[in-house]
Amino acid sequence: MTAIAGVIRLDGPPVEPIWLERMQNILEPYGRDAQHQWHDTQAGLVRTLCRITPEDALDRQPLHDDPGRFALVFDGRIDNRAQLAEKLSISPAQARLMADSGFVLKAYERWGDASVDHLLGDFSLGVWDRRERRLFLARDPLGSRPLYWHRNERFFAFVTLSKGLFALPDVPRQLCEERMADYLALLPTIGPESFYRDIFRIEPGHFLVVENKEVSIRRYHRFDPAHRITFKNDDDYVEAARDLLHESVKCRLRSSGRIASHLSSGLDSSTVAATAAELLGQEGKSLLAFTAVPREGFDGPVPKGRHGDEGPAAAALAARFDNIEHILFRPGGHTPLDGLEAKVERLDRAPLNLCNHVWGDGIQSGAARRGAKVLLTGQMGNMTISYDGRPRLASLLRQGKWLEWMGEARQIVRHTEMRWQGVMAQSLGPFLPVPFWQALNTWKGRGWQSLHDYTAIHPDLIRRTNLFDRARRAGWDTSYRPWADGWNMRTAVLYRMDIGDFFTACTGDSGLEMRDPTADLRLISFCLAIPEDQYLKNGQPRRLLHRLMGHVLPPEILHCSTKGLQAADWYEGATAAREEFSAWLDRLEAGSQSSRYLDLKRMRQLLEAWPQDGWDQHTVIQKYRLLLLRGISVGAFIHHVEGGNR
Repeated sequence: MTAIAGVIRLDGPPVEPIWLERMQNILEPYGRDAQHQWHDTQAGLVRTLCRITPEDALDRQPLHDDPGRFALVFDGRIDNRAQLAEKLSISPAQARLMADSGFVLKAYERWGDASVDHLLGDFSLGVWDRRERRLFLARDPLGSRPLYWHRNERFFAFVTLSKGLFALPDVPRQLCEERMADYLALLPTIGPESFYRDIFRIEPGHFLVVENKEVSIRRYHRFDPAHRITFKNDDDYVEAARDLLHESVKCRLRSSGRIASHLSSGLDSSTVAATAAELLGQEGKSLLAFTAVPREGFDGPVPKGRHGDEGPAAAALAARFDNIEHILFRPGGHTPLDGLEAKVERLDRAPLNLCNHVWGDGIQSGAARRGAKVLLTGQMGNMTISYDGRPRLASLLRQGKWLEWMGEARQIVRHTEMRWQGVMAQSLGPFLPVPFWQALNTWKGRGWQSLHDYTAIHPDLIRRTNLFDRARRAGWDTSYRPWADGWNMRTAVLYRMDIGDFFTACTGDSGLEMRDPTADLRLISFCLAIPEDQYLKNGQPRRLLHRLMGHVLPPEILHCSTKGLQAADWYEGATAAREEFSAWLDRLEAGSQSSRYLDLKRMRQLLEAWPQDGWDQHTVIQKYRLLLLRGISVGAFIHHVEGGNR
């Protein structure tokens, strides 16, 4: 992983070396193995490197072409090195001596701005054209690497994380109210705004050009809703998916250290872990597989339809592979508030789910101690390989295919845990008026009736930012009715969160690189293009995954009727941290900005009314895990920013 930065002077004087030095110092924790700078009269570039792949030992950034026209900084991993080598006439002997950044520079020399159309992998990059005095910046289509920028009358600057921009003079360190409101309300991250005013992110699948002091932005990648893949029989879809899954995992095993993986009792992480173990076994290598489990002896309540200990099912999968080293992570007395300020500093934003950070950070540390450089995850699996296909029910009704809908509905009720009530909600919910849907949920005692059920957002912030109007413009339904179109639902979720900061923070904390094979661009494109009945047919949801992995996953995972709950004992740690909650609220109530964003009064009331039981109830969970804990997290970030640009 490489943290990158650069400054382009717009007002005539040369770039000051001290600016680059300060940016490098801030980025060094994210690239501890090597740090380098380059500058000419108008531009300066910074690179800090954490060596993850074997080829990173060859990396000599900032990189220059032979004529000296282009200077490049690149953060990421290129997964189609062999295909690029063929296109660019690079011999195998040459390719073995090239870092990924070398392929990117050669691609830019050949195709210019269109080079991003030829790159496959997780990346962000910057190219300074010394002859044309032109800067090109880009991010990969899914945004697995972050990139932020700021422009004023004196200079244009870019950097991996926003914090690097505060090393420069006159860059404001002030919150962006609209983005803060979106984050609190869990709205999708749409548009270039960051959490800071006048600092912008390059959106996934976009590139930016600075030329003649003007900034232009263009989207170079979007998924095509008209793209369809049709095979003659069902088995062909499974075989194609298997090939893509193997390739998606295989290209993410390139590492200078060991490979680790999350392994829950769910379908996605177990599929990724099983595939990685199979591929690593062919090379005589092992896989570290980590499962988060509650403390020893935990027997507390869990919500209906969930199971609190994922260890047994994960162990059943691990037992099928001789080369899996299965490791259980227990919280060990850690609380969700442990190290909160350090988390905010590392992430450069508010952590979204503090409960998950307890086991997430623990697994990262455990993997790093055992020599891992890569941590595999399956975060996007629900939108790709294990997509359940349930929006097909509403789609059949919308298309007037009543008999087909009735057949599917009957089979679902017969073969799954879903009852007719759930089938009707899934089928008709997308078409019900929002007030009716909310009233129905209130009557049934489920779901979220308003933002205030699950977020600490202050009512005045909703009004100031026109939150609901912006949600409608973004195409996001804050009442959370079911979706009527599976393609739209999946693409919306794929772009809902900008994951680049989280992946970068992992490297900064533990020297690991997180990689998600279920977010592979080729796999996503395939899964979006095949017919919906490959996911739901004859009453079987997640049909593709069951046919794909039925011979590999144990029945404890494949046929489990409940869903695993990671951090099932989260409320014990939260209860133990009540004094810390109170101290944080004291600090936020004394601050100048927190009360503008957060309903601190309600947060204080929840703390004082801490329940003794009921931790398996949806209303209790959403008030304490989502509203109070997330409110404290956002408050810690606000407190972090209040000092201004020091």
